[in-house]
Amino acid sequence: MARPLSGCASGPWRPTRYRQDHRHCRRAFRRRVEGSRARSGRDDQARHPANASLTDRRSAGQPEACGQAGRTPRHLDGQGRIDGNDFLSVRSEAVSRWNVREIAFYGAGGRRRTLEFDLNKVNVITGASGTGKSAIIDAIDYCLGSKSCKLPFFVRTHAESVAVHWTRGDADLILGRKIPKSGSGTDLMYVQAGRKLKLPERSEELEGPTNRDTARALIENAFGIRDTDNPVAATKSEKGRATVRDIPPYLSLSGDVIISRGTLLHDLNRPEKARDIKATIPYFLGAVDQASVLAARTLRQLEAALSRIERESRAHQRSQGLLTQRAMALLTQAHGVGLTSGLPATDESDKVLLDRLASVAASSVALSDEGASEARATLEEEQRELVLELQSLRGKRQMLRQTLREAAGYETTVSAQAHKLKLIEHLDLGDGRCPVCDARNDAGNAMAEQIHEALGIVASEVHAVDGMRPRLDDHSGHIERLIGSRYDRLREVEAQLGGLVRVEEDSEVTGSLLQERARVAGRIDQFLDTTAQDFQTTLPGTMALEERIEGLREQVDPQARRERLRDAETMVSAFATEMLADLPTEVPATGSRVVFSSTPNLTLVEPSRRAVLTMAEIGSDQNYLAIHLALAFSLQKLFQTVRAPVPGLLVIDQISRPYYPKGGDEKRLKEMDKDDDQMAMQRIVRFLFDETARQAGLQVILIEHAYIEEDPEYVAAVKGRWTKASGVKLIPSDWPLRA
Repeated sequence: MARPLSGCASGPWRPTRYRQDHRHCRRAFRRRVEGSRARSGRDDQARHPANASLTDRRSAGQPEACGQAGRTPRHLDGQGRIDGNDFLSVRSEAVSRWNVREIAFYGAGGRRRTLEFDLNKVNVITGASGTGKSAIIDAIDYCLGSKSCKLPFFVRTHAESVAVHWTRGDADLILGRKIPKSGSGTDLMYVQAGRKLKLPERSEELEGPTNRDTARALIENAFGIRDTDNPVAATKSEKGRATVRDIPPYLSLSGDVIISRGTLLHDLNRPEKARDIKATIPYFLGAVDQASVLAARTLRQLEAALSRIERESRAHQRSQGLLTQRAMALLTQAHGVGLTSGLPATDESDKVLLDRLASVAASSVALSDEGASEARATLEEEQRELVLELQSLRGKRQMLRQTLREAAGYETTVSAQAHKLKLIEHLDLGDGRCPVCDARNDAGNAMAEQIHEALGIVASEVHAVDGMRPRLDDHSGHIERLIGSRYDRLREVEAQLGGLVRVEEDSEVTGSLLQERARVAGRIDQFLDTTAQDFQTTLPGTMALEERIEGLREQVDPQARRERLRDAETMVSAFATEMLADLPTEVPATGSRVVFSSTPNLTLVEPSRRAVLTMAEIGSDQNYLAIHLALAFSLQKLFQTVRAPVPGLLVIDQISRPYYPKGGDEKRLKEMDKDDDQMAMQRIVRFLFDETARQAGLQVILIEHAYIEEDPEYVAAVKGRWTKASGVKLIPSDWPLRA
């Protein structure tokens, strides 16, 4: 339980109770956890029958036998506790998450500066500005494979290497990295995994040297970021695939985020990082697995490829039509100057047309002369026939459209009449009795028979309309297709006629048929050498691509993904709403409901007018501090619930920002000007300790100016006081400059 705070004007402060309108969220969540755990227990018993005896002994209150093989099923008691461990409100040792045990900076001459932290607890480092406290966040991020090194100048000029010692249960992971004097991070990293590991005394003793890409893959494997079966994929930075570099936004509340009105998570304000955060957050929220993420990414790529092929196919078809027109026009010109014996047929394929053109190009221009007048007369006659046929077809189309409109109106009228007459069936007039007095009535019986006859007539008319409408639609479609084909042929004929006219005009200018033949043959040669070759490109088939896309769509299952994502968003919103009620806020955040979305975005629904407020509309640094704390702890709670591969770590950079001026030395609680600010600060501190205790495996590292000596638990959690008076800093002042 939380310890009461002394020094408050209103007496000891106690955490506020969860509000009544959000208790249903906790009950629903517990039922979800209980159901999933119960199913897991049944599955375990089915896979490991030997464990059934363990279950029987546990339910009977008997101790378990040590060394029992198989996986022991766990049981819920209906109150959110598993085997006596309260999963929802107090710490449970049943859940083990990665925490930071130590951070070490290595300097010249074997120097080492080590920061030690308690696991699964709140750790506090207080002190003055400029002592290097915020560099703790940068050191952790750098050792998680960051491309850039954001460590401050003093650290980079005095420390040669940095190492972070991670621990989960009895597993250890040491991540080390050389610190560059300037510029981006080095590619050399050190990764060592095992049990009972310790940080070395000197940087030269760091083990497991490797490059950054391989190190990131090893860290992902240790953290549990599962990849596909393809081992090569683990070393590639693929968009949409979750990597260790997508974890840092959930591990810290840095100074530029903790009271920000525009940035919800660390690095979300950087466009190149925001894309990765948005792409991978469904994975960390438990809505998808890595295979689904990669399948969705592949699906998007294949769908884009299919769309590109379809566009190219349509363009190719248009180009193919142009090829046909151009080839027929050239053959017509060749016929006009006597290079070929006949006009091209309308049903000839492109291959036949190109073969004929190739034959003309290979032949001599000194062939016997055949006048163009006959060819032109033939084409003009076909043109007239096509125009007349198109006029007739357009008239038929107009009549069909009018008939279809009338049929639709008649169908509507007849259907309405049939609907009205069918109402009579509910009166049950077939037995000859009055539906009101239940007496026999011959006149009424006759009327009922007439109504039934009328209903039969209308029904037959409805049936006739239903049978006629499809035939009318089919005939209309046939007419449209005929009109389209005739227009295409008319364009071809007009192109051929244009070619003949141009040949005749050129002949009149040159005055030599032989020269005109040579000119036409040259056009054909140029067409075959350039345009025809471009049009003859073969497009890839789409059948196999479409089959693969369909298979991926079944694997991705976007509807189920949306449901799981919506469920995770609801859980985070409920957690954050409860936590916000425990933190000091101002109107309009006080009493508001948090709505979180995985875009990611966050809004508040204020209680009085039910207005939806964006982050920019909320106002007040105190509100933004409370919102960021509530969201960060809510995400960690969800990660614990869904067993997401995110370490149980939150590094928080100064919760006292709304209450103390920037910079300066370590501050005391009594230095605050207002009593309300003191009480608010105490509430925030209590929230940190209480919420950390509720969440199993969660570790908090608080970087702070404030030293709250009135709170014994806060004092006990302090791991370092880097004040101006003490002269203590992250990197000791007496360390020499690097060589």
